[in-house]
Amino acid sequence: MFEKYHKCFWDDKKCNKKNIKKSKNQQFIDNFYFKSIKSDLNLTNKQIQKLKVLKCNRCNIIFNSPWFTKEVVNRIYSNIYSQHNRGWSNLLNFVNKGSPADHGNLFDLLKKKINITCYAEYNCPFTGLLLNFFFNEHQKSIKFYRSYSDSIIKYLTSRQLNKNTYKEKKTSNFQRNFLLKKKNDLNSKYRISSGVQKFLFVDNSELCWGQNCNFMSVNCKSYASEFFNLKILNLHNFDKKIKVDLFGIFHTLDHTFYPHKILNFALNISKYVIVYCHADEKLNKQHLFSLTENFLKYLSERKIYSINLTASIFKEYKSPELYFLCSKNKKNIRIFDEN
Repeated sequence: MFEKYHKCFWDDKKCNKKNIKKSKNQQFIDNFYFKSIKSDLNLTNKQIQKLKVLKCNRCNIIFNSPWFTKEVVNRIYSNIYSQHNRGWSNLLNFVNKGSPADHGNLFDLLKKKINITCYAEYNCPFTGLLLNFFFNEHQKSIKFYRSYSDSIIKYLTSRQLNKNTYKEKKTSNFQRNFLLKKKNDLNSKYRISSGVQKFLFVDNSELCWGQNCNFMSVNCKSYASEFFNLKILNLHNFDKKIKVDLFGIFHTLDHTFYPHKILNFALNISKYVIVYCHADEKLNKQHLFSLTENFLKYLSERKIYSINLTASIFKEYKSPELYFLCSKNKKNIRIFDEN
């Protein structure tokens, strides 16, 4: 069930075994995510105590080792806790109240400094700024949001039917036409500003919510492609000519076994990359690893220029978090130091 992870998860060759030390903080924090994992896997307290927190003193990442094998991880995110609670909660809160995910004034700050015509996110469609873009581009109407969302769910569930009978075919075609009408209303009656081209890059990581991240039998990515009118692309197979102005990684960098590659990918296709992540020395056991605030010093050594926006976006925090903007071009970051 467990395996030892000997090397640093940032996968830098210079982050060798000499840099990895046992963390001073070994406090175990229980929460509803891990309670589900413990219950389904029948974990004992003795087994949990084997999971130790290590720290790489070069890049300042902390991680659990031993930790779950990839096979068990896949089971956790596909079966045991397959629905991303925070993501769907953000979406439903927006549909029912018109409130995007809480990132303080991050969206306004980025929009003020960056000319964003093309935007991308990684893996989860509801934890980042896609809801902010939607809110910015369309008139606020809770009644319409609910109706639009409902039409998407009914349309997608109707496409799951065999449609062998006349009634099934009629139902499916009706839902399709109803959704098309809603989309026409969205763009003709409720559009208030020009739209930004949007992409969602996915890589089917075992460490992230995927095919079973469903609400009312609808997958989050299928729903998002309709709601936001975005293109979903496989990170490992896409048109290399695609370039974006801003790439968002919101609580998903710590949900991949290859965070270094994901950040480099984002930096290579985008002028700016905004990252939102946990930054707590008390690493929860459902997480394999976490960044820390000192990680930004390591990025600077690698000539990846960054700025910590955590204290600048006026958000109320419930847990230690980190928002940082980074770029391969130092000039891009300097404009955020200007008043």
